[in-house]
Amino acid sequence: MNAYEPGIKRNPFVAITLLAALTFWTLYTPGVEMVLRFFFPDTRTLIYDRSPMWRFLVEHLVIVSVGGVAAIAIGLVVGLFVVSPVGRPFRDVVMRVANFGQSIPSVAIMAIAVPSIGYGSRPVLLALIIYSILPVMVNVVAGIEGVPAPAVEAGRGMGMTRADRLRTIEIPIALPVIMTGVRTMLVIMVSAATLGAVVGAGGLGVPIMSGIGSFNNAVIAYGAVPPILLALLVDQVL
Repeated sequence: MNAYEPGIKRNPFVAITLLAALTFWTLYTPGVEMVLRFFFPDTRTLIYDRSPMWRFLVEHLVIVSVGGVAAIAIGLVVGLFVVSPVGRPFRDVVMRVANFGQSIPSVAIMAIAVPSIGYGSRPVLLALIIYSILPVMVNVVAGIEGVPAPAVEAGRGMGMTRADRLRTIEIPIALPVIMTGVRTMLVIMVSAATLGAVVGAGGLGVPIMSGIGSFNNAVIAYGAVPPILLALLVDQVL
């Protein structure tokens, strides 16, 4: 199995282009207005001008970063647990619980959580973490179980402990599969985090919700482009 190689190393031009487009759309408002004017010539209000787009991007990145770190940590720990001799009997139960968590729409989790923990970023983080654990956990399990048996036996023959084999043999070989799950999870999280605007968490969903509320397609497009570019950028970088 080949070692993991980040996407930005395989095709840096695409990642740089996406980053440039995201920077342009976030920081250069006059240029964005020119683009929107071309597609929506009859629309009077083209952008959401109550707050700059870069502020929404920063809020979005904070939500995704915090939620992503938590989901990766939980998914990694649980995934390693269910492939261990101690946790293997609980594998089916854990997988069913994780599948159930992902089957619930993230916006429904936010709505249920708001009465208990209030509005803001907390219900969004809760929903994103619950929704995003499964891709990481599944790929950790698939990656570890896909390690060739001769490699594991060679480590055992060298006197390595279970922890040593996991650290020096199994995880490095499984890393490409694990990172595929992390990449999938983060792309999902970037998209789902736009729903945080519904419960007052801010982020890139705010202009989209404003455009929907005012039936303004230009403002919807103004808010929709950055999360699309960010999701594509994450997919290309990792």
